[in-house]
Amino acid sequence: MSWKAASTVSFVLALSLTLGHAATAVACNQRMGPYGSIYAAQTAAQFARAYGYQTSGVWGQGGIYSNWSNRRYFFNVFFPC
Repeated sequence: MSWKAASTVSFVLALSLTLGHAATAVACNQRMGPYGSIYAAQTAAQFARAYGYQTSGVWGQGGIYSNWSNRRYFFNVFFPC
């Protein structure tokens, strides 16, 4: 399985778990991640928007001086309570 397929599967599983517990959620959002690259996080956020969810921008750790093992990127998915 490619990294893109794996990140899509992990995104769908995490989102389905979140929506299964939406009635008990205090805040109506779910942080998604960590993703190893900003590209993977942006792709997962695009999938969420394609399914009709609003998302935050991608944020995280990384940059020129960061080691590849330290890079983690996140975004929030918002849904109705």
